[in-house]
Amino acid sequence: MGGIFEPFLDSKIDKIKQEAISPKELLFNKNVEDLLPDQDQLQLLIQHKQTNLSIEKQLEIATVYCNVLRKELLQPGKLIFYLVVDNKSTELTAFGNVILKTSKYGAPIALELYRLSMEKGDDSGAFSYASMIYRGYRGTPKEEEKGIAIMSQLAQKGHPYAQMNLAAIIMRTQPSRVNSALQLYELAAANVSSAYSELGRMYRLGYGVHQDHLKALDYFKKGAQTGNPQCQFMLGVYYSSSLVGEPDQTKAFKCFQKAAVKGLPEAQYNVGLRFLKGIGVENNPFNAAEFFRMAALQGFPLAQINLAGMYYEGRGVKKDMEEARHWLEKVSTAGGNIGKDAQKRLNELDKLEGKNKDKCSIM
Repeated sequence: MGGIFEPFLDSKIDKIKQEAISPKELLFNKNVEDLLPDQDQLQLLIQHKQTNLSIEKQLEIATVYCNVLRKELLQPGKLIFYLVVDNKSTELTAFGNVILKTSKYGAPIALELYRLSMEKGDDSGAFSYASMIYRGYRGTPKEEEKGIAIMSQLAQKGHPYAQMNLAAIIMRTQPSRVNSALQLYELAAANVSSAYSELGRMYRLGYGVHQDHLKALDYFKKGAQTGNPQCQFMLGVYYSSSLVGEPDQTKAFKCFQKAAVKGLPEAQYNVGLRFLKGIGVENNPFNAAEFFRMAALQGFPLAQINLAGMYYEGRGVKKDMEEARHWLEKVSTAGGNIGKDAQKRLNELDKLEGKNKDKCSIM
């Protein structure tokens, strides 16, 4: 429904400046090979139902658009629409997604595909088009008002991602209209569980509303019931604290675990920590190391530094100084206190290994 564009909830997104670049500049000296992956990958995309266009049609459409945009000619809408399967506008959107995901030069072509798809009545194409021009995505000329106007029309039609985006924009630019934002999130929640996460976050932090942990908990419960991992994680946070009653560490662990198996790194770290310390679950260093590793592989610094410590001590894993060093080096680039702590441990490891080498030296 949202294509490759998720609701943009980051409060900094309106401040992100991307310099606009014309299609002629971007596509100068570029050819179809720069816009599409090789034919094996294209075949995989077809097999995985990411597009129903044959490889031949994908190449033909990319060639037409590349030539037209590079020379700044008129958009070849009728020709392109004729080339898609059964003249389905959804295929234009799907192919726009393919180009945008697989090529760093594909933004202007994807934009035109989304625009044509929108004109032919596809709401997903309209949402992607509006998202690109609102953000000035990858050098697309920024048109905030037009983007908002399109999203408003989609929101009125019940498009949940458009509803969430409008709510987020209202909260960033017109916080006095918080009731409108809440209504939009409520409408979106019927189809997109992440809206519950955003509503819960607002009441948890008191963002535009009076802080209310019971309301926040209620929204997180609703989202968790749909299987939303962020809501499951936040339930764990609440159950592990005394914000809404007596802590229940066993219940908290189960919530963290549900979110962890769905790939949420902060939940994986929390499960690892609880296995390590025996909080809400029986102590199990082996399981702790496994969950730390899951989060560490996703770049979660706290998990990386804990995993390094386990390799250093040989706890839950076989002692391995090289692995400990590997993870400490990754954390040391994170900056802040945790980066400094990792660097301190690296220095200590260097000293220890230096002493061991001295002991092994032949005198």
